[in-house]
Amino acid sequence: MDINYLMFAAAVIMGATAVAVGVAKKLELGAIVALLVVGMALGPHSPMPLLTGHVEEMQAIGEIGVALLVFAVGLELQPTQVWSMRRLVFGLGVAQYVLTTAAIVAFLGLSIGIAHVHWQSALVVSLGLAMSSAAIPFPILQSRGETVAPQGRAVVAIDIFQGFMVVPVLALIPILATGSAQGGFSVDLRKTLEVLAAVAGVYVLGRYLLPRALTLTAQSLGPSGFAVTVLAAVFFAGWWMESVGISMALGAFMIGILLSTSIYADQVKAAVSPAKQLLLAIFFIAIGMAIDLRQLLDFRGDLLLYLPALLLIKFVVLFFLARAFGLGLRPALLTGFLMAPFDEIAYVIMASANANGLINARQYAVGLSVISLSFVVSPLLINLGYKLSDRLKHARPATVQQQPVVVTEATVVVAGYGYIGRTICTMLEQLRIPYTAFELDPDWIAMAQKWKHNVRYGDVGDPDLLRSIAVGRARLVIATNGANDTTERMIDHLRQFYPRVPIVTAVPYLADRERLRKAVGKNEVFALAPEGALSFARHILDLLGVAPIQSDAIIGSLKANDYARLQTIRASEPDAAEAAQSPPVRPAPITTSKS
Repeated sequence: MDINYLMFAAAVIMGATAVAVGVAKKLELGAIVALLVVGMALGPHSPMPLLTGHVEEMQAIGEIGVALLVFAVGLELQPTQVWSMRRLVFGLGVAQYVLTTAAIVAFLGLSIGIAHVHWQSALVVSLGLAMSSAAIPFPILQSRGETVAPQGRAVVAIDIFQGFMVVPVLALIPILATGSAQGGFSVDLRKTLEVLAAVAGVYVLGRYLLPRALTLTAQSLGPSGFAVTVLAAVFFAGWWMESVGISMALGAFMIGILLSTSIYADQVKAAVSPAKQLLLAIFFIAIGMAIDLRQLLDFRGDLLLYLPALLLIKFVVLFFLARAFGLGLRPALLTGFLMAPFDEIAYVIMASANANGLINARQYAVGLSVISLSFVVSPLLINLGYKLSDRLKHARPATVQQQPVVVTEATVVVAGYGYIGRTICTMLEQLRIPYTAFELDPDWIAMAQKWKHNVRYGDVGDPDLLRSIAVGRARLVIATNGANDTTERMIDHLRQFYPRVPIVTAVPYLADRERLRKAVGKNEVFALAPEGALSFARHILDLLGVAPIQSDAIIGSLKANDYARLQTIRASEPDAAEAAQSPPVRPAPITTSKS
């Protein structure tokens, strides 16, 4: 394939993807369905194929996107969040995963025949299919404002626990494969030691080496260099795991969870987000291209058996467990529908099982077909679930009290940790108002750690960062880093995409305030220097013995009409606007000589 045709194919795929995603959103089907349809429509198995080759290469590249998705899952696993939801995470999450896995193992044994299936193969497949997708339920919960509802808390708790299970499941596959090949329970001690050594090496990389590398990157390159540093670490960890026969997703997940408590976590998430979305899109399109509709017809007997049966197993287990953990009838029903679709990581688990000889080519093809079709039917089932549950809105809720969930609706976002930012953070600490501050200077972040202020490394002018921290739910955004390009980008983005979020901006001078207002509109922009100068002037008048009434009149006249007289004074200076933005010139030191 020459470069011209490759560019043409890329243009057609991108255009078709944009149209398909738009149609899928209107039909409430989700972007994954659109990507799969684009792949099936343009792949080698379609009536008019656009690409007849390179599908395996596309899928291999797309698997990096899955690794980055697993990395992002690790970044989300904050220890404080897990602890606040420990009853649901380690109660409902554990029970759901164990019982669903056991039920699927039993179903596979009965449907295939106990004599014709190795227990290792059935276990690995069941561990993968027992996991539920977060890509489908989370956007639905957010659009309906139900992330803190009982069904939202249950979905988050189950997803958190399943995120933890990625590590042992992926590490277990090559070990079980060795035992399956030998026809017994024994495992290869050397392979086990290799896996443990690789896990330990990735731990050292993510726990000690990568944070130091990010600190050096922040000092020398700023946030623009984060993507390169993080991707290099994720790719290296993935290669290391692949070298011992484990999926690269394991290394990516470990790097993510080790960085989850770092001050750089939010900026890392923002830096990796564009690459993750692009590569995930390639992955799902490649999966769609790999689906042969004629093969699906050949598999129709298997698909008609396995797909509805597996979805029903997951729904039934989730529904009854949700009821057992105190959820009402409607939340339990919605939890069952929301967590029925299979997880994207099941693709990786099935591929690893196939590569290690635990399942054959046909079983692998049927498994991929079942997982892919679940993404198509699950949004429809979830919509049906909401319609059915609407009739149960007035049902009496259960009386069992649920554990509180950490939410961000009351959080104040502070942009900048300079003198003004430190003052604001200190005030919020005393009032016990939840906040998160973002700063790019590593020295100031080190200072914040000494003061025990909640300051993270991040560029507030980066739209990906603002989206990753869910800034749309912030109580207030305070920009304390002056009038600069970063502040303007942040305010412009907030005004365009999050108009309901209140913004307050502090700038040094009136000229800065006017420039910022002209650039981004009239927001809550305050100039700090005039008030400081007037406070100093009032003290001088008191020292000079001026009567308080006269002092009030003078200060009031300077404040009148939005500091009109002070703006006249500033405007009369040469290059006032430039002087306002330039750093002050440090005077030469005064020297004295001894006589």
